[in-house]
Order: sequence, then structure tokens, then C-alpha cells
Amino acid sequence: MSRLFFFSLLLSAASFAQEDAGAPAEAQAPKESLFNKVVDVTGYGMSRTQFTRARPWGLVPTSDIPQLQQLIEFNTQVKVSVRPHSYLSTDISLIASYGGFFRGVDAEGREVALADKSSPQVQPIVSINELFISHEFIPELNLLVGKKRIVWGPGMAFNPTDLLNPRRDPTDPTFQRSGVWLAQVEAPLSFATFSVVFAPTVLKQASGIPTHLLGWPAWDLKDTQLHYQLAARAYVLAWDTDINLMFFFGNRSVDDFEAKPRIGLSFSHVFGNLEVHGEALFQTGSTRDVLTSACVTNVMAALQCSIAKTPYSSKPALTSTDLRPKVLVGGRYQFSDDSLVSLEYLYQHDGWNQDRFQDFANGLGLITEARGLGFDATMFTGANALFGGAAPDGLPVRFAFDPRGRHYAFLTYSKPRIFDDFTLQAVVIANLRDLSTTLTPSLLWSATEWLNLSLLAFVPVPGPASLAVKTPQGTPITEFGITPFAFRAMFEARAFF
Repeated sequence: MSRLFFFSLLLSAASFAQEDAGAPAEAQAPKESLFNKVVDVTGYGMSRTQFTRARPWGLVPTSDIPQLQQLIEFNTQVKVSVRPHSYLSTDISLIASYGGFFRGVDAEGREVALADKSSPQVQPIVSINELFISHEFIPELNLLVGKKRIVWGPGMAFNPTDLLNPRRDPTDPTFQRSGVWLAQVEAPLSFATFSVVFAPTVLKQASGIPTHLLGWPAWDLKDTQLHYQLAARAYVLAWDTDINLMFFFGNRSVDDFEAKPRIGLSFSHVFGNLEVHGEALFQTGSTRDVLTSACVTNVMAALQCSIAKTPYSSKPALTSTDLRPKVLVGGRYQFSDDSLVSLEYLYQHDGWNQDRFQDFANGLGLITEARGLGFDATMFTGANALFGGAAPDGLPVRFAFDPRGRHYAFLTYSKPRIFDDFTLQAVVIANLRDLSTTLTPSLLWSATEWLNLSLLAFVPVPGPASLAVKTPQGTPITEFGITPFAFRAMFEARAFF
């Protein structure tokens, strides 16, 4: 399937180059030299040195977390105007990473140093962030084919309506540029803009290059379904308000839904220096994992569930017909000195409530109990639900945000031009049920026009014990309080060209 998709990309490029072949010849113009094409090349080199103080004494295993990590990225972005109404754009990153200084616990629960090893967090990456060709047939119709990040929602920290792209980092929303392979037809009319997107799912890739796209080949058959996301959008500017109405239809694409329709809606309006916005996704059912309460009371109960092949977790609302919306509302205010404050609120109807977080606490307590008895709790069916979702795609973000609860707040303050060259920023992400937070202060120094130096920190704060759920051993549990690190500090140097 992937070969067919890339072949269609090449055919599209060829058709753009020959679109005028059938037009009456007025005068034979000389062929345009390749070297006369308009080429724009930019990019950067980046070094990130990171120290993470792991919490091996906590409830979440830390054996795969390198405390010391060095990441080197070389990025190049090329835009080539191949014809007056056609251009090719690429954004590719080569990333090398080294990590070491692992920490864990021994059989008696004492912190020990672990031998350096290969970890998913320190693998080299070839990230094709964007690679597409765009052609304008007429001003009211254009076509884009390739890989691109398309976001229709106005949210800064989170986008409920984004069912296509790798999730962004709420502490640095503009950093994640990686998109998805797609084809888009767009009609920008005078009164509205209409867009249709078809995105086949990448099922398997090697070094950032898709090898299985849309469906599994016969020689590596996992299922016989087509995996894709279809999206349509209508945009209007009414009453000085940007309004988007979206429709999605997907099958085993970003989640386990099959033939699932969804509706999205967003708006954005500016009142002087204040911008307010909102976006919502409306769907029935949920693909969220829920722990099986009877399997997490103790080790014996977990073993009995394993013997009986009772899943440790499941998706009980997968086929539910109940409406389960996700809504984000917020605003941004820019002061006269260009400093900015942003506040957003996220609601997820399918997020865990108090009882589900209690099951989660029981599961984490089960891990502690299993360790004491010499068991590996991850052997239980579905135990990975305790440790988060799948590994993220795209560029390696500084902070991965995977909200389990229902109510969240995002607060950002940015103050530029301190002593002309410095920018101070602080980001707070809070779970509003247990009031646990993650604090992210940062300082950016624009040393020259082409060099930025940054210091950043990530500090999880547990929140009050009175709002926490407790493990059977009595340990208080809050969402950000169980983060597997006590703090994380980074130094980044980024040179642009």
C-alpha cells in the first residue's frame, strides 16, 4: 500500500509539470533551467543535554529511564518552487541520542545503579516531519499530497479535534512539527474555505520511512482492514470570529474505533489585546483503558485473573452509544510590552473519575507487592495500562502529556526582551481533581541572530494528600505525583542557518 501511495505522489508531481501540455502553442519559450528554480533552504543544529533525577523509590519502574541523556539534531527545511503555482516542501531531522546512568531497585527495594543499556529513549531517529508537493490549479482550488502537519483547532496546549498528528508538547506547543501522510483538496472561496483530507495510517516504518501504509501486506498480515482517517472542514469568518466545523470518519487509525464518525467545532475571536477560543470533539464511546477492579486488589487476585485469562484492563465503552465530548476553552492576553499570559481548560468526558484513579492506585500498589514476592507485574495481561500509552511518533518532545483525568488547566506566562536578549517563560499544567501539577520554568537567551541558548526545568508537584487516592499500603497517589522522575533539567543550544 505504501508503494502505491508514493507512486501516486510521483504521478501528481508529473501531472503538475505537464498540465499545460495540451494548450495552444503561442510561442515556444526556452526551457527553464533547473538552477533558475526558486529554492529556499533553512534549518538548524541543536544540542540538548538533559539530566533526569529518576524516582526508583516510587511506584512506577524507572529501569528504562536514562538519568543522563545527550541529544543531537540536525534539521533542514527546503522549499522549491517548481512552477509558478507549484512547490515542494521538506522538513527532515536527523537525531542521534546517547543515554546512561540508569537507576533501579534491588530485591530488597534499595536504590542501585544499573548497567547502561539500549533504551527506547536513546535510539537514533530519522524524522520526516514534512514532505509534500502543493499545486494551485486556480485560486479557488489547490491540492497537497505528501506528509504535512494540518491543525484546524486554535488550542495552544492541547487540541481535542486533532485526530491526525503526533501530540504536541504543552510546554512548547510550536516545537512538534511532524505531520502525517495525507492528500488534501482545499477550496478557499471568498465566503468560506472547504477542505477534505484523506490520511492513510502508517502501520509500520523503518528509520522514519513508512513500509506498511493503509493496510497490512499479505506477507505480514495482521488484519484485513484498511486503517485511515478521513476529515472534512468548513471554515468561515463570521462576526469577526473564526469558525471551523469539522467531520471525521476513521477506521483503526489513531485508536481502536472502527468506522467511527466524529464531529468537531472550533471558534476564535479577538477583543483588542484579548483572544478567546474554544474547540470541541463530539463522539460516542471511548477507547480509553480501564483497569479491572477485581484484578488489582492483591497479587493472588491478579494471578487468578491471569489464569482465567481475564484481562487486567479493557475498553468497556468502546461500542457505547453515549456521547462523550472533549472540550477545550481558553484565552490569551498580550500586554503592551509583548508579554503574554494564556489560560486554558480541558474537559474529557471519558477521563478517569475518583473510582478509576483508585483502581489505578491499587494497581500501582500491586506492583510494589509483586516486587516483594519476586514477581514481574508487567507479565499480567494488560498491565501496560499502568505505564501510559504507546511510544510517541515525530520529534522527541521535552515533556509527553497523556491526560488520564477529566479536568485540566494550562497556564502560560511569557516575558520577552528582558535586558533585550532574554525571554522568561513559565508553564503550569494542573489536574484539577487532585491539584497535582507540573511546573516548567525556562529562560531563553538570544545570544546572536543565529544562536539561541535555553535553560529549562520540569518539576512535578504531588498536590495535597487529602485529595489523593491511596494504595493498599497507604501511599498517596496523584496524577503528576507518580511521575517517574523527581525533576528534569535541560540545556539546549540551537544554531540556525
